[in-house]
Amino acid sequence: MLQSKRGLVFGVLCLIFVSALFLRTCTAVIAEDLLRDFAIPPTSLGLMASVFFYAYASAQIPVGILADRFGVGCTVFGFGLLGVAASLSFAYAPNIQIATWTRMLTGAGTAGIFIPTLKFLSLTYPPQKFATMSSVINAAGSMGSMLSTLPMALLVEKIGWRHSLVIPTAVMFVLLLFVWFLMKPLTKTTGRTIKAINEGTENPQASTSSQKTAVAFWRQPVFWPFAIWAFLVYGVLLSFSSLWGATYLQEVFHVSRKTAGGHLMFVFIGMIAGGVLWGVLSDRVFKARRPIMFIATLGQLLLWLVMVLLSTYPGPFFTSLIYLAIGTCSVVFLINLSCVKELFPANVAATAMGTVDAFMFFGVAFFQGITGYLLDITTKNHSFGKAFHYIFILYLVSIIFAFLLILLMPETFPVNKKTS
Repeated sequence: MLQSKRGLVFGVLCLIFVSALFLRTCTAVIAEDLLRDFAIPPTSLGLMASVFFYAYASAQIPVGILADRFGVGCTVFGFGLLGVAASLSFAYAPNIQIATWTRMLTGAGTAGIFIPTLKFLSLTYPPQKFATMSSVINAAGSMGSMLSTLPMALLVEKIGWRHSLVIPTAVMFVLLLFVWFLMKPLTKTTGRTIKAINEGTENPQASTSSQKTAVAFWRQPVFWPFAIWAFLVYGVLLSFSSLWGATYLQEVFHVSRKTAGGHLMFVFIGMIAGGVLWGVLSDRVFKARRPIMFIATLGQLLLWLVMVLLSTYPGPFFTSLIYLAIGTCSVVFLINLSCVKELFPANVAATAMGTVDAFMFFGVAFFQGITGYLLDITTKNHSFGKAFHYIFILYLVSIIFAFLLILLMPETFPVNKKTS
């Protein structure tokens, strides 16, 4: 009975993540509407966007601890309700001050979905399938991000950006109620925790206390290359895909909102395809993590070099292809999370992954803030094209540094841990 419900619980968690990712990335398509309606400069928009990710990042370690201690269902439900209330408030915010505060609370609320879901996976699936299964939750989230591009652009044109945010928020609320009632009987039936669904899959090294191990992984030098790599790679990806990716095309190449949203959608299509690709290659073909990190990060480096050198609109096909490749290569952050999960005992898996996830979203907040500032000061005397040229140079330098960090990363695939 419990085994049969595992897939259903995971499916509902994925659908909640679809809604959460829609709310996270929808600002890319409505950026021009926000600038106009709130009468603000790009710096203010960058600040508003960045506080979402500062809040999201700050919540990750508490989310991991709560998921380890109180379980997946309670954590998802509590944080999800906060996200729903904040998202509705943002939809009807009368000014930029209230919009900024509500986006911050939306970030904190939606922070409680991804890491608890990874915790659920770590307890209910064998470790050799973790990267593949985590690609499924990523694909679900990318579907939400994809819906926030062209479909969101079309919806905004019909009913406006404010009403367009009510639909995914309402869907998320219904799903939260469903997952609460679905997981409650599982906990009561076992009398323990959700891990009873598939006993025996936890790391046998998890014999130390959660608190002691949580302190230990901060002190281990091996942790930091993974954390800093995540800060750089995810910060670059999300600052582009969730804020400036459509604006770049509209302002520099003067394409329509619909066309820009269509191109941006390919970033998230790439994230869906890339998540599955890297997970399968890592788990079943290479049976290793480090080569995948190397190949995909090198791909990102080459792509941002192309973006730096790009001076004219390459046409619909090649623009979509570049955006697709950016999403495909950048989604290797899932393999990075798999490495962190495999480095430390399972009783603190959510805390360890939550800490790296925090670095990821502090990276997003940092890059969104600094790119908004660069855009604001550069466009005072230069064109949008020059401003985005500087932004893409920043992205390129960051990815070069991330590529060098791979040299400091050990192999973590479970099969190889036998010799450690």
